[in-house]
Amino acid sequence: MQKTLKQSDYIVIATLYESEKMNVKLTYKGEKKLDNMYTINEFPYDKDDTKYFKILFNLFHSENKPKDFVDFFVTNNNFYAVFKYHKAPNVPLKFKKDLITAKFEERCFLLENILIRIEKYYKSPIDFTGCISEPQNVCVDEENNVYFMFNLKNMAKYSGKNTDIIFDHIHEIIYTLLRPEADQGFNKQLHIVLDKCKNHVYMSIPELVTELKRAENVSKASNWISYLKYRFSLYRPQIMRAGKNLLTLVILFGLFFIAYNKIKQGSDVKVTNAVSIGNVSYTADQEDDSDKTMTSENESETKNTKVTESNITLSEGLDMEYEDYIVQQDDTVASIAQSYYNDSKYTTAISTFNGIDTNEKLTPGSILKLPNRTAIALYMSR
Repeated sequence: MQKTLKQSDYIVIATLYESEKMNVKLTYKGEKKLDNMYTINEFPYDKDDTKYFKILFNLFHSENKPKDFVDFFVTNNNFYAVFKYHKAPNVPLKFKKDLITAKFEERCFLLENILIRIEKYYKSPIDFTGCISEPQNVCVDEENNVYFMFNLKNMAKYSGKNTDIIFDHIHEIIYTLLRPEADQGFNKQLHIVLDKCKNHVYMSIPELVTELKRAENVSKASNWISYLKYRFSLYRPQIMRAGKNLLTLVILFGLFFIAYNKIKQGSDVKVTNAVSIGNVSYTADQEDDSDKTMTSENESETKNTKVTESNITLSEGLDMEYEDYIVQQDDTVASIAQSYYNDSKYTTAISTFNGIDTNEKLTPGSILKLPNRTAIALYMSR
């Protein structure tokens, strides 16, 4: 149910915190859009909370009033402090250890901006400054603009405290933003700054900022191996994830390559049909009878009918298929056998078939009859 405050100016859309002493509500004024969003801190206007009324009243009317402190009024026995609402993650959320990817210099610049903003309210009452300096109340948007979440529910917690608590908060903010560097041992100057904050040594925030800039320069000039280790630590999860993905791709590629080779080897195996003529078999993929590969069906018979240079003797004029060959210059019977049959053992077959001597000098232009290799094989197998 919506509740109106101060003549229905502010419309409540959510309760962020609720207790007996204080309520924090998210509201809007006018058109319901982000630019018109506000947080309202509601306090009872009684003797127990009069001091908070004075703190906020004086702050609202002072020269150091936060620019986001937009309204302050009293109604229905309560007083209200209204602050502008900005939708931005706080420092602990935005700079989680596994989410830090911004460069060191960028985070140092942002840190200095945060400290300067806190310094602006450093002299304000500790009840107020303690609340806004809490890391969870320091917010940073995507453009690295700094905002304070003015959630004042913890004001009572800081009542009576001194400014040491501010440096406790600053210590936590520095460590959160510079965690990768703080976890490394090479930047001793940064550890000095953190220790001083923790032990409340600093007398002012400007003094702290000066030493922080010195620690920044030390990091920039540090040992490059240490710096590389630090940069690796920033992206370690992404690198490990990329390495696993790469290994998976290599394994898949290897399996694919093996499967491809197996399929290719299978497709290269030729299935041939053998036709036997006599004791000689011929494969089906033969294209030229003169180049056929002949194998014997019976090994013992093959040895008896093996074609050799000494036993290929053909009668002159034997009825057998042949081709005419015109003798060229420098041809011999042996060279013709080698070029035509690709085997010199057919030399005697040519000479006996043509009725000439193996070593006879041939006359260029004369014609020799070259018997068909298959016919010779059939003849010799009889």
